[in-house]
Amino acid sequence: MPLIRMSDATYKTIASITIGTFRSTGQRQADGTWLVPIEQDTWDRIQAMRLPGETDEDVIQRAIHISLGGRPS
Repeated sequence: MPLIRMSDATYKTIASITIGTFRSTGQRQADGTWLVPIEQDTWDRIQAMRLPGETDEDVIQRAIHISLGGRPS
């Protein structure tokens, strides 16, 4: 199962927009980031959405922005 690293702010945003109960599967790191296991199909989708130079965090933040009705950056 792939792991992605994200900031505390992104992790909290995901938790706040989750429909239903958010089940935390990530592990907080000493530097304040989170390591989160994701399913292979989710990993594949992140890779497919990635623009040149984007990190996993960038892709996730862009996807959140789009899903909340924002324009893609």
